[in-house]
Amino acid sequence: MPKEEAVDSAPSEEPEFAFFLPADQEQGEGEGQESVPSPAATVGNVILFCGVFSTIITLIWKFMPDTILPFAKTSLIGFSVITLARLFLSLLLPVAFFVFRYRIEDARILGRNPGIGAVILSFLIGCPSSLILVSMHNLLVRFFIAKAIPLTLPAFFYASEDISTESRLLALAAAFIIPVLLQELFFRGLLFSVWPQSSAVFPKILLSGFLFAVYLQNPVDFIPLFLLGILLAYVRHATDHFLCPVITQISMLVTYWVFSSLLPYLDYITVSITGDLDSISLYTAIAALVMSLLAFLPVLSQLRRMSHDAAKTAPPQDETGTESAHGQFGWSFGLGLIFFATSWVLLLGI
Repeated sequence: MPKEEAVDSAPSEEPEFAFFLPADQEQGEGEGQESVPSPAATVGNVILFCGVFSTIITLIWKFMPDTILPFAKTSLIGFSVITLARLFLSLLLPVAFFVFRYRIEDARILGRNPGIGAVILSFLIGCPSSLILVSMHNLLVRFFIAKAIPLTLPAFFYASEDISTESRLLALAAAFIIPVLLQELFFRGLLFSVWPQSSAVFPKILLSGFLFAVYLQNPVDFIPLFLLGILLAYVRHATDHFLCPVITQISMLVTYWVFSSLLPYLDYITVSITGDLDSISLYTAIAALVMSLLAFLPVLSQLRRMSHDAAKTAPPQDETGTESAHGQFGWSFGLGLIFFATSWVLLLGI
């Protein structure tokens, strides 16, 4: 009769730096080891990762002497350098890390094929949204200047009179194309993928919009950016694809380019210096806001109907092992908000 092999009862050692290993490699695969559920990414960890890198880059850029740079911080090149560095480290790096670490499926981040109808609605809702946001910006600028309320400039901006083709292409890439793609990939991609599927949708949309406005660090346009973040999050939820909010923002840019002569985007510094608060710009902003809202609401209603129809026909979700929303937050989420608050304290000079 063959002898039974002796079983080593000593506990197996965990690999060093297990946090940086893929989730499926973290658990032992040898015989005699109990099956332990793989860890899941949490909202708190994602926000902490983004907040830490964003704040560190902001601190370095703020306290870096201008003399050691071959270009001005507010030049187009300086703006492009800091913007791209912040985007890649605080948005793209977390996406790559969490996808590799927790084996998040591409479909959860990118979404599924929304169909041509969703693409058309995503584009259509961007047209009135652009006019609404520009009108709100102009009205807020007028209000702050009329009330003599001092406002801080955005943390990252540029001033350039170069109208060459190269400068325009660089500004388009650094200020719009790359930021839009990476912001949607993080705030409406990764953040949506780690949110528990069985939890409520409204808190997810609200949190995504709030963090989007906080990340952009623009005190003048915080309220319009907050509303824009909510809209983009709802478009992502209704269409179930992260490229649909990108299409919405492309539509907004095209709309602004078409109507910029009728509804120009008021520059806070220029208006505050010149004191040019003519009544024409006020009436134009109010009229554009009212008419845009009338065009915005029907498209939003169609998106809402499409979202409800998709929810009825969607297969039931497997909630086995799904972590509750309570476990998604905690000390990491609070610490991430503290890092973002630090950036805003430095920005506002409190």
